[in-house]
Amino acid sequence: MKIATEVAVQASPDKIWATLIDFAAYPEWNRFLKSVRGLPVPDSSIEIDLQFYGKSSAEKKNCTLTGFIPPKYLSWVWSHRFGAWFLSFEHVFRVQQRENGKVIFFQEMYYTGLGLKFRRRDVEHMVKLSLDKLNDDLKHRVEAQAPA
Repeated sequence: MKIATEVAVQASPDKIWATLIDFAAYPEWNRFLKSVRGLPVPDSSIEIDLQFYGKSSAEKKNCTLTGFIPPKYLSWVWSHRFGAWFLSFEHVFRVQQRENGKVIFFQEMYYTGLGLKFRRRDVEHMVKLSLDKLNDDLKHRVEAQAPA
């Protein structure tokens, strides 16, 4: 299952990227990814605290950073303790500057596994709203910063 969102941001790709990889600052601005602990380097282990839309508390996930192409692409993967066959996701972040100069921030989450069988619609709705919340938070954070 793929869930995708995007938002136009009035900032340079470098400014968006700097905010995206500043994991230590996430608690200051990010309502979905409450914290990310670890280094933004390829193949590193990171621990994230996700608070999905409508949930009262955050969930800890141990992930592996799988994609790192500054200032364009960042991704990490998580698998359920029973294994990826049961449930896993990949969270992808992309920053793209279009020919017209507009900068777009994209997020995609790819879910796989049998664990989706009974909760697909609920998960899809909850994740979409959570990604939209992160988009709004990132846009606000980056656009509110003084120009570099």
